[in-house]
Formats: sequence, C-alpha cells, structure tokens
Amino acid sequence: MFPNNLRIVFISICLIATLVYGIDHSDCGSTIATVHDVKVSGCEDLDLCPLIRDNVTELEITFEVDSVVENIKASAFGDINDNNLFLPFLNMPQRNACVKSGLQCPLQPGQIYTYTSLIPVKSYYPLVRSNVKWQLWVGNEMILCVFIPSVIV
Repeated sequence: MFPNNLRIVFISICLIATLVYGIDHSDCGSTIATVHDVKVSGCEDLDLCPLIRDNVTELEITFEVDSVVENIKASAFGDINDNNLFLPFLNMPQRNACVKSGLQCPLQPGQIYTYTSLIPVKSYYPLVRSNVKWQLWVGNEMILCVFIPSVIV
C-alpha cells in the first residue's frame, strides 16, 4: 500500500511542478531594471508558451532595479505571426503595476521583486503564434521589457 501512496505523491508533485516554469525570454530594452527570471504558467521548456483560449495564464517576472521606482504602469503587446506589428493587449487586467501585482511601490535598488499578472486569454483570440512584449513603465521611460514567444491554442 505504501508504494502506491508514494507513487501518487510523486505524480502529484510532478503535476504541480509543471504549472509554472522559467522560460527562455529575451530582453527588449530594459533600462533601470535587470530581469532575472520570467515564468509563464503551463510553459514547460517549450520554444513557444501555449496561451490556452478561454483560460487565465499567470505571468511572473523577477527583477531588480538600479534606482528608486514608483508609479509603475504595465503594458503588453502581441506580434501576430512574427510580422513585427505589435498590437496592444486591450484586456490588461491591471495596468497599475503597484496594485495587485506583488509589488509594493516604491521599489528600492538592490532588492529582488516579483511582478505577477493574470492574463485572460479570450475564446475569440485567433489561433496564431504571437511574440508577447511585456513592459513596465515609469512615466515615459520603459524600465523593463521582455519578449515571450507564445502561441494561442
């Protein structure tokens, strides 16, 4: 009986571990922020992160800043089928990155922060490949930018 229970525990741990994975991302112009890690729920060492329609995807960006930062705004864009035409993500759940994102503003230099956002992937989104560009801004200065290669499924 114990081996079966142990098997169930092992399988459960494996399933939980697949929920959020660090992904390969590329920086697209971060200025005063240094990105340490990007995680997307359901993205397990894949070249493209699957964004499942009619579901919510969790994004986590771990970073640090070089100077004091406050009044942070988030923005996101999708490049449909690699055509370098980035369309704004209109359904941003929370543009104010200092609220309901895991950040407590102002951010201080030398500390590690994790920004979190829940992204609703609508059922009417087209089934396409999309490079997601996620940015954090202070006024007119983009402090953080990451590309996340994705595909809407």
